[in-house]
Amino acid sequence: MTVSTDRVSVLDASNLRVEKYGLPMHMAGLVILDAGPLLDPSGALRLAAISAHIEERTRSASRLRQVLAFPRRGRPMWVGSEDLDITHHVRTRALPPPADEATLLAACAELNEVPLDRSRPLWEIWLLTGMAGNRIGMLIRLHHVVADGMAALDMLAPLFEVADSGHPAPPPVEDEWREPQTFGHRFVSALRRGTQLVGLLPARIRQLGQLLQQTRSPRLSLNQPVGPHHRLTLVRADLAAAKAVAHAHGGKVNDVVLAAVGGGTRRLLESRGELPPDLSINVSLAASIRRKHDPRSSGNRVAIRVVRVPADEPDSIRQLDQIVAETTAQRRLPPYQPSGLLLQRWMVRVMNHQRLVNLLVSNLPGPPARLTFAGAPVLEMFQVGLVQGNLAISVGVLSYAGQLTFNVVSDADVIPDVHFFADGVAQTLRDLGAIRAQGSESA
Repeated sequence: MTVSTDRVSVLDASNLRVEKYGLPMHMAGLVILDAGPLLDPSGALRLAAISAHIEERTRSASRLRQVLAFPRRGRPMWVGSEDLDITHHVRTRALPPPADEATLLAACAELNEVPLDRSRPLWEIWLLTGMAGNRIGMLIRLHHVVADGMAALDMLAPLFEVADSGHPAPPPVEDEWREPQTFGHRFVSALRRGTQLVGLLPARIRQLGQLLQQTRSPRLSLNQPVGPHHRLTLVRADLAAAKAVAHAHGGKVNDVVLAAVGGGTRRLLESRGELPPDLSINVSLAASIRRKHDPRSSGNRVAIRVVRVPADEPDSIRQLDQIVAETTAQRRLPPYQPSGLLLQRWMVRVMNHQRLVNLLVSNLPGPPARLTFAGAPVLEMFQVGLVQGNLAISVGVLSYAGQLTFNVVSDADVIPDVHFFADGVAQTLRDLGAIRAQGSESA
């Protein structure tokens, strides 16, 4: 039974168009759970109860019950249905016990390579059993046309409760991650909201100029067309320590993240014998432009900043200072929003040989308090990004309960030596005093 229809935005339509030229455009999250409350006395997964929990808790998110319709003309439309076959969205895979973290990550990489079925609502949850330490992995996959990272966190929050409270998980706190609303931001935003061409044209010209004037990224071996097979690598850090070192140098958590990415690139290129002097890379950093007091909605409200990050600086503190100077200057202007249809089509067609950026970074604020899922304690959370075009490394960062987690997604063929990148990320965080003791692991 159809209950509502609306068209996807121009930006959201581009997330569908990319799939015609590249790889699936979905994002994912990996949640590590304490298995105890999710198992019956025989040790079997309580799949029916878990599925009922997910079905009930997702009722408030209409996008999770809608499918895409593709009219002969115009952008695709969302068509809502009251019916949802939860068995198509909650699925299981048994890992060979006792599965370690590398086995879990390999399974997640394999599952995440498969496109979501467009004939159904564009999401699914995989429960991965058999992990050592009485744990269960939960891989949540959601198409980017449904939501951006911030909207996805809010949309999925009802699945979780604050531990020992019984209250649903609150929306993430965004102050550290939100784009500041300076006069320049408000001025350009006002132009964009205008209804006459004379009001819109300066904003479009300014955006195009910002793109064309951006310094071209260096030619690196890590920028090759990516294939369908990927690897996941985890690095763990301490959120409070990352904030402390960032604030001590006048920066934000994003600056520490960028420093870690620069350190990872340096280590990778060093291992390949191709680290030239004075090398800086261009990093595409996702920037949320959702308004603080606006209700969250589905779809994408995200822009990008292209940040020049030094990759040849062996001193992590000096590297952080350089990044803070760069991002502080950038924040005086609004981030780039690729909202024009023709510009988006051009970007999609050139993505396999673009020279604007070298790698992708997304940093999201997750839940600050410890959570449970269907009664099971949530031990860790990770953001799983995607690689596209000739960007063979993507770094997804997420905070949860005092932990700052890095998930490096890499093309398995272009970056077979991704452990060097992860080691460089971890070493930089260690140099800055933000690393945890666990180190990193990959699959």
